[in-house]
Amino acid sequence: MKTTLKLEQKIETALQEECRNIGVSEELKQKIDRAIEQKQEEKTMKHFSTKKVVIGVAAACLLVSSMAFAGKTVALRSGTNLMDMYTSYDQMREAEEKLGSDVNYVEKFANGYYFERASVDPTEAVDEAGNVLYSYQDMMIHYIKGGAPSISLSICKPVEEFENTKTPNATRDCDGITLRYDVYTYKFVPVDYELTEEDMENEKRDDYYISYGSSEVEIQQAHNVTWEMDGMHYNLFGFDVELTPDEMMDMAEEIIHAK
Repeated sequence: MKTTLKLEQKIETALQEECRNIGVSEELKQKIDRAIEQKQEEKTMKHFSTKKVVIGVAAACLLVSSMAFAGKTVALRSGTNLMDMYTSYDQMREAEEKLGSDVNYVEKFANGYYFERASVDPTEAVDEAGNVLYSYQDMMIHYIKGGAPSISLSICKPVEEFENTKTPNATRDCDGITLRYDVYTYKFVPVDYELTEEDMENEKRDDYYISYGSSEVEIQQAHNVTWEMDGMHYNLFGFDVELTPDEMMDMAEEIIHAK
């Protein structure tokens, strides 16, 4: 069964908004971190036992579930430390230093989307037994525009080769760089949800995933543009975005030409 997690994503977003101006003691922070880590361990072990899937808090992890890893990796897991968010664009050089690479990004896109916040957090690759094989840093930049769905940019340096088995919805060449546009459908369901015959048929598709952990049944489409540049993997994505494939690839081109 192909599975992903969304519950932590919802909690993360809510906490970021509610706790942005709240300070806590280091002792409390450590307790919270340990509790989150324990929950992530439990959920990861529960869900990746059947197929090679990607599990994590970061939304980007939801968008590479159809990729097959070349080595022993069966899952990726990650989480964002709410206390280490970069909420000013002026802090992005500091974020690059934490990432360990000079990368491309923009403060504002031509279509009006603009920088809201960013984070750089470790992502761990694990095998079937839950052993950590390696880890790497992943930069996540969030962009907003009025009441429109948010857009995010994930940047990381690939450690292991992978193959996307899905046929892309669209492609474009940008100065020798191939932009790949994909659309995935995610059905978020409660943990006690029982699959219907239609669900089981949909799961056979390479662009459809059932995700457990939501409080109610919800279907969303994930739109993303991916490309490789200067040894880094870029993923520009959003859920139920009001943008055409060309508009999203235009945003990707702005990032490519940013430096």
